[in-house]
Amino acid sequence: MPYYPHMVRFSLILLAVLVFAAPARATLVALAPSAEGVAVAADSRMTFMGAACDGEFKILELARPARTVVVTTGDSIFVAPPQAHTADVCRYLATAPRLLDIGAVARDYLEWHAARAAGVPLHGLAAACVRAVVRFRRSHPGALAPYAGRTVFSVIVASYDPASRTATLRNFVVRIDARSGARAGRVEAARMATTVVGARSPRGVWIYGETAYVERYVYEGFGRRFLTASTLAFIRKRKPVGETTLRQAAAAAVNVIQAASRATETVPAPSGIGGAIRVVLLGRRPHPQPLPPPWAAQ
Repeated sequence: MPYYPHMVRFSLILLAVLVFAAPARATLVALAPSAEGVAVAADSRMTFMGAACDGEFKILELARPARTVVVTTGDSIFVAPPQAHTADVCRYLATAPRLLDIGAVARDYLEWHAARAAGVPLHGLAAACVRAVVRFRRSHPGALAPYAGRTVFSVIVASYDPASRTATLRNFVVRIDARSGARAGRVEAARMATTVVGARSPRGVWIYGETAYVERYVYEGFGRRFLTASTLAFIRKRKPVGETTLRQAAAAAVNVIQAASRATETVPAPSGIGGAIRVVLLGRRPHPQPLPPPWAAQ
């Protein structure tokens, strides 16, 4: 039977119209600490209505706290659906009203809380995201019906302390419970984790989003051939972070995303991986610093 992408997209738009909300799915972020700070890299592809939309940079910089960024993966954005015959859904996504935007929720919470307290508790941020999803479901109950028993999105907060030369990576997911009984359909935060990486810690690349895909098809599968020799050495050799240059860290983080993107050309990921890659440094300066290419390690 012939495959007609435009017909699939038309059907998805009709479905979105019926539930009055359509999700945009973000994919992959990679973080690699170094002696100079932590390199945060993310692809720019979002999957929307069956289309691969590039140029959607996902690293959200904060006014406060200092040296902190937030990134979301999964279906963290829901928008009002386009008209059934919209020709360019990616262009529509760029300006469509956000019915739910978890990145904005996390950024607002972190900035507000940082102005009033010394630290930002992960449980508090997770609770704020859960409340936002509950409010969204009240007004658009059909939009979240397909997520019963599944993760909707994940939130990653990365920060760096130059005094202790320590990177802190915090993350959690928000899911819809599928169990029967009184808790059926409950929106809940899960898998809350905090990873602290100091100068003496073994270096590495921490990935979020399409982690299962990267593990199976890049680290352990055919996509391994897309990793450079320097990236393989970066992962295999257990050198301390304090002996790792920023260029080495950024190159490894970027190459993992590049390898995953190339692998999807053969075996598609659950959500698209690709587009331009953006990298920022959380280092000594209060605000994240963009790291332009080239990223090749020396």
